[in-house]
Amino acid sequence: MEKKKKGIKVPDLDKYVEGREKKYATYAVGARLYSLNYYSFVRLAREAGANVKFRKNVLVDLDVLEDYMSKHTGGNKYE
Repeated sequence: MEKKKKGIKVPDLDKYVEGREKKYATYAVGARLYSLNYYSFVRLAREAGANVKFRKNVLVDLDVLEDYMSKHTGGNKYE
């Protein structure tokens, strides 16, 4: 089943990542979660190597991203 967002069909990725131990987010959700500009978050995720391609979409592995951020910010994890 697909979700509709302003007349655009958006695939329901929740059914694929539910119940997984790792945390995943799309670029838009991750940018809001970390209070970053969309493109800044995309660049950060690419630098961290946290992108996971899923069909035609990209999900960001938040665990990998947090590890990358903790190594490059003096060891403090973003909470």
